[in-house]
Amino acid sequence: WQPNSNYIVRLKMKVKVLFDYPTVEGMIYSGSVAICEQEEFDTKVHSEKVQGRLDTGKIVWIPKKLLRKV
Repeated sequence: WQPNSNYIVRLKMKVKVLFDYPTVEGMIYSGSVAICEQEEFDTKVHSEKVQGRLDTGKIVWIPKKLLRKV
């Protein structure tokens, strides 16, 4: 059996929000847990935003400096 070369594995990881962050749709509170892609989290630098999905299901963009791996 050979794995399909067109198949891309996107690993998900949990991150925790360290500080409150205001967005247009509302506040993202400290202590919230979001799920994002590990590759995107690793390639972004200090103030670049990472796309994630909160535990409520809302898709948000949060600066990497406010996130820590869980």
